[in-house]
Amino acid sequence: AKLAATNTRREGPSPQSNPGLVPCTPQGCIELLDRSGVAISGKRAVVIGRSNMVGVPAALLLMQRDATVSVVHSRTDCPEEITSQADILIAAAGRPHLVRKDWVKPGAVVIDV
Repeated sequence: AKLAATNTRREGPSPQSNPGLVPCTPQGCIELLDRSGVAISGKRAVVIGRSNMVGVPAALLLMQRDATVSVVHSRTDCPEEITSQADILIAAAGRPHLVRKDWVKPGAVVIDV
């Protein structure tokens, strides 16, 4: 896949709107999982954040790889109930220390972007 450089604007290319052009940060998350030997298919994945440049494209890329994906955002009730079920957790909300230890299931893979 071709990578798109990120910028400060909220809108941007997504794997859904342009399958040949993928924002580099979400693609980097998938690459990191692949190179670390983490299986994606069939796993429960949670993405924290719904920006058009990271959160949504990350969720779409995970779905393309057959993960079951949930997106948690600032209006999600009880986010810890959702994140604590994740095998793969991508924190892309841009807020330091948002994810606490009790939000993460033992053995889960966590990527904080």
